[in-house]
Amino acid sequence: MVTLAARQSGRDRRGILAVVSDLTEIRDAAREFIAERDWQQFQDPKSILLALVGEVGELAELLQWLPADVARDRLREEPLHTRAAEEMADVLVYLVGLADQCGVDLGSAALAKIRESADKYPPDQNRGVAPDKM
Repeated sequence: MVTLAARQSGRDRRGILAVVSDLTEIRDAAREFIAERDWQQFQDPKSILLALVGEVGELAELLQWLPADVARDRLREEPLHTRAAEEMADVLVYLVGLADQCGVDLGSAALAKIRESADKYPPDQNRGVAPDKM
């Protein structure tokens, strides 16, 4: 999978995504990339999901034998930082593509999931306690 180059715009990039429309920009760039190569016939939910799983595996492989505290530090250093960023980008592109194939508004779904988790795990009852599952 080709990693899409990030474009810095005038927007302030404080968080993961400056705005949910960044997901739309990624989706549109991926659609264009796919169309230019006539790869639409390979874009079905099952195929994209399997590619996504493969990319998550590649990301996991970068960290699998590192102790957690070492992994955190090494992820901020080269060359691991760049390799992890490349694999994370591949994961994101495939996830956005899967959402596109399934008609899921990924940004809205993610925000709704965070709100649901906030209700399920109120801070006063869960501070410092690992959740059972999100």
